[in-house]
Parts: sequence; structure tokens; C-alpha cells
Amino acid sequence: MTRIGFTADLHVDEYGSRRDPATGLNARLVDYLETVRFVSTQALARGCDALVIAGDFTERRHPAPWLVGTIQDALEECPPELIIVRGNHDGEIAGASIVTVMGYGLNTRGWQNAFARPGVTWVKRTAIAAIPYLDRHWLRTQPGFEDVPESQLFAALAEQYMAIARGLYAEAYAKHPDPDGVVLVCHQTLAGAHLSASQQAFLGDQQLVIDAADLGAIGFEGIVAGHLHRHQVLSTDPPILYTGSVERVDFGEQDEVKGFVIAEVGPGRFEWEFVETPARRYVTLTGTDPIPPTVNDAIVRGVDLDPAVDLIALREDLGRAGAFEVAELRHRPGDDDVAGGMSESLSAEEALVAYFADDPEADALIERGRAILAEVGS
Repeated sequence: MTRIGFTADLHVDEYGSRRDPATGLNARLVDYLETVRFVSTQALARGCDALVIAGDFTERRHPAPWLVGTIQDALEECPPELIIVRGNHDGEIAGASIVTVMGYGLNTRGWQNAFARPGVTWVKRTAIAAIPYLDRHWLRTQPGFEDVPESQLFAALAEQYMAIARGLYAEAYAKHPDPDGVVLVCHQTLAGAHLSASQQAFLGDQQLVIDAADLGAIGFEGIVAGHLHRHQVLSTDPPILYTGSVERVDFGEQDEVKGFVIAEVGPGRFEWEFVETPARRYVTLTGTDPIPPTVNDAIVRGVDLDPAVDLIALREDLGRAGAFEVAELRHRPGDDDVAGGMSESLSAEEALVAYFADDPEADALIERGRAILAEVGS
């Protein structure tokens, strides 16, 4: 038997405007680092032989060295093996990403533990088959797929994805004819999974969706995915699940429980438990809601507030009640209010999607805008 921790979607970055007085860093970035440290140390304390991270280490596609270093520091106290897989936010420059940079320090035993490309590694006699995030741009770089019509691109990519998954499974058995289980770890959208409204707005409809049932039929003891922030189980035979993100990213995730997964893996066996993280709470007030005790140490917003509510006084009251940060306060639109405008609480990418929502060239404009945002943030 092998005991393995699985997590994904760390998204260590700056959110909101509050600063941590002890470090001077963005306070939410400090939150995320502490939660990552919690996952790492808990996986070690609970006897895991390895911790697997299924992508999206930070919101920045090309993070600065100091941020990479702080994430590495948060993962320093971890199980004997750390296995990392590239996600869609882990952008590449000249074939290198945060995953390959961090991987240089992981290859201490001559094993490949950082996956920017599909591959197999081992935790004792249990195989971890890893497929990093694959998109149409990846497919275009593969020989023979340069001229595939755009309308056929996702179908071709799905076929290639399944071929890769079957190949990794066969590779594991070629290495050890009688392994203690083979687990697939990926960062992708699987059919039947739920996206939050904000993720749906960001990802749009132009994305690869893989048939979870087809993946499950290959023979893996379990399939663990990153990419979608809600912890969810798509199948029990075999277990196919998303770990979910370790922290709440926005108010669309307000009611989601956050955590990571620990599994006991053996031949024909994948028994798992969900371990909740101390993710910061989000609280939404509406109408004339009184201030509840739950705002203490939480990120708070007020939407559709009664026009009679004094927003300045409410902000002061929330501060006295111990709110960690007040993200937004706005009245309910009145009959004489002009429709339109965007909430200041939107991220740059959410605002980009909202701004071009009705444009006939929205897909192309949003994709170009995301590329510009990635360049600016790198």
C-alpha cells in the first residue's frame, strides 16, 4: 500500500489590497502561502509517501523568481516525494515554466518528478501517470496536426489525449508487470464536472473536455484532476475526482469547502479522504442584512444593498466587526439608475470577459487580451 496526498490549484498570488503588516506582502498572498504550507505539513504528518500537485501554482503565467522561491519555501516541509504537474496558468517560455524550474530541485533521486510533458513516475511500487494541461496550441506543435481545421481541432486533441492516457498506463505495466496500482493525475476539464460562474466566464466554451468514463475504462485505480476549483467526485468506480483549490479565489466559491485529498493506493484499491484546509471565508450581505458574526476575519462584500444603507458607515461597522477586508459595497440599482458598468471587484481577466461579452469577435479579442495580461504580469 502507498499513501499519497493530492492537491491542485494553489493560485498563490495577490488578491485585494490589504497588506500583511508583518511582511509587507499582499495579505491574501500570505494566506495562500500559509494554506500551501498547511497542506504540505499535513500530508507529511499524516504519513503520506508523496504529495502530488496537479497544476496552477500561481495566477501569473510567468512568475518572478521571488514568488517561485516563496512557493518552494512553503512546500519545504513535505513528504519524501513531491510530484508536480503543469496547469493552464503555468505558462511556458522557451519550453520552461514554474514546473520545470521547481523540478530542477526535485530530481535528487534520478527520477522525473516534474511534468511539463506527459510521463510516469513511481512512489514505491505505485505508478503516477501524469498528463499536464494540454490545449489546441500544444496539438498544433505535434507533427501532422499543423493543418487540422479549427472545427476538428478539439476532437483530434481528445483522441490524442486518450492515446496518451492509454500509453502511460501501458508504460507503467511495462516497467512493473505487477505494480501496486496506477493513478492518473491530470489538469483538464472532465465531462460532467461543474465549473463556477467565474471559471466558466474565464474559460469560455473553447476548451478541451475529456470523457471521464473513457478515462476510467483504461484501468487506473484512481484519477485525480486539477483545473476546476470545486472539490467534486465524478465517479466511484474507479474513483474520479477533483481535489478543488486549496483557497477561495472569489465570491463564486463562497460556499465551497476547500481542501486536499489523501488516498491509500494498492492493486484495485483507491480509498481516499478529504482534508479541509483553513481557507479564508467569504461573506455576502444583501438588502438590509444585519452584520453577522461570520464577518469576523472574512472577506466581505455588500451587493444589492437597500438604498437607505449608508455605505461609509457600513464599511466602518464591518471594520469594527473584524472583517479581514471589504471587497465591495453597492446599493441595489434604482429605477432611475443607468444600467451598465462593471464591478470594481472583478479581476482583470473577469473584466476582460465581461467587457467583450456581446462583441461578435469576442473569442479572438478575449484570447488576445489574455495574452497581453500574461505578458504584463510576467
